Amino acid sequence: MGLEEWQVALRQQQAMREQFVIGEVSELYSPGEYSVRNPRSRSQYKVIYRGAYSPWNYCSCPDFRTSGLGTCKHVEGVKLWLQAEGKEVHSEEPDYTSVYMDYRGERCIRIRMGEAHRKEFSLLAREYFDQAYVLRPEAYVCFDSFLEKARSIDPSFRCYPDALEEIISRRERLNRAALIESIYTDEAIDALLTTKLYPYQKEGVRFAVKAGKAIIADEMGLGKTVQAICCAEIYLRQKMAESVLIVCPNSLKYQWKSEIERWTATDKVLIIEGYASRRLESYGASVPYKIVSYQSLANDIKSLGRLSTDLLIMDEVQRLKNWNTQLAQAVRRIDSHYSVLLSGTPLENKLDELVSVVQLADPYCLAPLYRFRYDHIITDPASGKAIGYKNLGDIRERLKDTLIRRTRQSVRLQLPKRTDQFLFIPMTAEQSSRHEELRTAVARLVSKWSRTGYLSEEERRRLLLMLGQMRMLADSTFIIDQDKEKRRDTKVGELMNILTDALEGTEAKVVVFSEWERMARLVAMELDNRDIRYEFLHGSVPAQKRDELIRRFENESDCRIFLSTDAGSTGLNLQAASIIINLDLPWNPAVLEQRVGRIYRIGQEMPVQVINLVSKDSIEEEMIGRLHFKRTMFEGALDGGDDTIFLGEEQFQGFMSEIQSLAASPSRRKAEEESRENEEPAPESAATSENDEVRQLLTSLRDILQSPEKTRKLADAITQILSVKSEE
Repeated sequence: MGLEEWQVALRQQQAMREQFVIGEVSELYSPGEYSVRNPRSRSQYKVIYRGAYSPWNYCSCPDFRTSGLGTCKHVEGVKLWLQAEGKEVHSEEPDYTSVYMDYRGERCIRIRMGEAHRKEFSLLAREYFDQAYVLRPEAYVCFDSFLEKARSIDPSFRCYPDALEEIISRRERLNRAALIESIYTDEAIDALLTTKLYPYQKEGVRFAVKAGKAIIADEMGLGKTVQAICCAEIYLRQKMAESVLIVCPNSLKYQWKSEIERWTATDKVLIIEGYASRRLESYGASVPYKIVSYQSLANDIKSLGRLSTDLLIMDEVQRLKNWNTQLAQAVRRIDSHYSVLLSGTPLENKLDELVSVVQLADPYCLAPLYRFRYDHIITDPASGKAIGYKNLGDIRERLKDTLIRRTRQSVRLQLPKRTDQFLFIPMTAEQSSRHEELRTAVARLVSKWSRTGYLSEEERRRLLLMLGQMRMLADSTFIIDQDKEKRRDTKVGELMNILTDALEGTEAKVVVFSEWERMARLVAMELDNRDIRYEFLHGSVPAQKRDELIRRFENESDCRIFLSTDAGSTGLNLQAASIIINLDLPWNPAVLEQRVGRIYRIGQEMPVQVINLVSKDSIEEEMIGRLHFKRTMFEGALDGGDDTIFLGEEQFQGFMSEIQSLAASPSRRKAEEESRENEEPAPESAATSENDEVRQLLTSLRDILQSPEKTRKLADAITQILSVKSEE
């Protein structure tokens, strides 16, 4: 058999295996039209069958549209059903003329001449269609005039929806290209966000908006997120879209929210999370930006059936490379007019994985899959396994209007010498619960200090211990418990995703730092499980062996990860790396800079990317502001470990003032900060001073009574009353 014959035979075999429910739509009014329902997949399709190998056969399923065979298992199923039922095949052509999408071979739009008014339609078609009855490229822009003339000739004339959809799509693409060229100059794009984009990022934005549905496949660290957000702002401001749905890994939800708010200066961002009923309601919320995790979306699609949005942004789409997973099937049930898909590694292990990813943007670009494999994959005849690839230049040509990819090397001259990024990672429920228990205990000590101005040496020791445990829990419960079976964390999994992107999508070498050796050992275990080579430096490694670790990391191409603790990092020179990942934030900003300084130093020729993993709603998140704006606050305070309990009183009071803020819960602290910003300064008076003391006491009370909702509302109400009294 030839390749196409073999594929047709496979579909015939599938049709015999399936238990389709088939029925005629109307033998009188729609002869030859059938409905085919698959009880197993609960999908239903429209089939037109005019006889074996008829060019007018049609099915609304994706396989018919992409295979180029002119048949599918549903068409073959109708053929078998007609034979079994002894029913007549309606092979006659309708009298009316129609414009349709021809899916056989290379897709094109054709006109089929009916017997009614054949002469008039033949004359009209010459203006818009070529001799093979294919719509000319220049006719797309004036197709509406053809429709008007055709309907005036015969009201029964038809233009089928898929053909009309393709014509509109091409026209809109031309309009978007004109819009981008005429309006969105470099200066106009800079005005969209609160940050300026690099030239290659502006190129990516223009490419994606022109395409309408595109993949931005830049290497990790080149700013795919900001390009997607900039695209969204263009669609929103041009009234081309009202709703943007962002689907991403669970660990990146808050990162997306933070960056949208920072770069667009908007607070209209909703994270879809919580119980299923709450999530289902959130999809209809009237906010421009909605963010949902892949897993939540997969669960919600089961209830919703389908989901619609104007613009769909999907991050790390390489996770959908396997077509048959529940996750991959779920995202294919999202209807969107535009889409921006992001992936640093669209191709990881197998060439045909690329087809699955590209289909999300354009199902026809690399289709059909059987032809793609035949044209580009060399297989072992005995085992059927891929042993090589061919004609890769053809793939690049086919992808040129759908996928854009830049490497760090190709845009090296545009990149800054150093970029810093904070990734906000949600904690597990157990991490969060234990973290909040410690926060409450810390708040009690802070409350006592606020009231009395005194903590004993034992209380100071406990305070320091609990603050350290909060930071450990922000990484993993394993650091405290050392119980592998009950270990709870999310940072290690997210780190593995980042490392996978770096190893597969770039040639970069990566340094990973953690303050705690136990956390670093968790990472080492994960790397061992995946057979990824690395070097591990910690305080127990003898000094004479350290140079050998560094030498292997610098000189051996297959050794691309260097894992280190702060205790082992003194004096390191790791300029072979261009990515540094901090699993946790040290108290002292100088220690953080010391880590970065291991690779970002004089003589470094590559742009350096600094990635800080921060647990959401944890003590780490509170430390970010201090690292940014008070870089010497903890210097000399916590560097000495337990010496903190022996600080001088003046130093200790400064330290406690900062800890008081760290001990408050995030939601309450944000409300208090907003309240303070809105308050008008009042003249100094004894009454004002007394009210301030009462407010401080109430704040301490709320710190002790952390979580009950009614208590928080009551305390807020009392505080509001006091505010009114002080103004009076």
